[in-house]
Amino acid sequence: MILAVYNPKGGCGKTTTAVNLATELARRGRSVLLVDLEADMGSSISVGVGPSDTGASIFELLLNQRRPSDAVRPVAKIPNLHLVAGSPALAGIGAALRNVRQPERRLADCIRPLASSMDVVVLDSPSNFTVLSLSVPALAQHLVVPIRADYLSLESLAHFLRWYRDRGAGRDRMAHLSGILLTMVDYQREATREIVDIIRVHNRRGVFRTEIPDDPRVSEAPSHGIPLMLYSRSRAALAYERLAGELLQRIERRGRVSRAR
Repeated sequence: MILAVYNPKGGCGKTTTAVNLATELARRGRSVLLVDLEADMGSSISVGVGPSDTGASIFELLLNQRRPSDAVRPVAKIPNLHLVAGSPALAGIGAALRNVRQPERRLADCIRPLASSMDVVVLDSPSNFTVLSLSVPALAQHLVVPIRADYLSLESLAHFLRWYRDRGAGRDRMAHLSGILLTMVDYQREATREIVDIIRVHNRRGVFRTEIPDDPRVSEAPSHGIPLMLYSRSRAALAYERLAGELLQRIERRGRVSRAR
């Protein structure tokens, strides 16, 4: 299974969600590969791999400079979890792939050989509509879309859903949108309840029941190089546990429906 945490808008909690979903799925006994597709290496740093690391990264795989298996490393202290690290060089991936035939297929060529040996691949997707970001929905089977409960994020979500609908029209291969995830929710902020209600009303079955609360522990955990799930039994950590269970239920239910057709 290839799962992408995906939203072209930045600052919505993609990295935190990818890292902690991957960690919780690994804790449940699944073999999990976390793939960091961002130049700032947020997911990599969150599991203890920094920019000074000299190991192979997704950048070298995209340029066919290394074999996919060369970049897979186990994550210390988290059984069943593995990482393909990001790289600052990803900031120039568009230019690096400019003369490559079908550059949008490079990501799939890197990840699909690895997916066969893992129960779950979790992609921490890059922001914006770049060649790398646009490759993700064609590779992944399921999308989790994090969104902050504020007005600009609401507008961004509407734009994304239109783009997703138009891009998927007439295509046989497009990731299923497994759910919209409300992140950094703080009901003490003015208008939060109103924004949450709007999102839920207009996406009745699409929004996860689980909400990720605003939690200061989220920003602390990466500085220790460990996921939030291991750093603190905080409100957000417990919410990510619930999210993993809800996500698996949704995927299993969709699988049953598909088999019944």
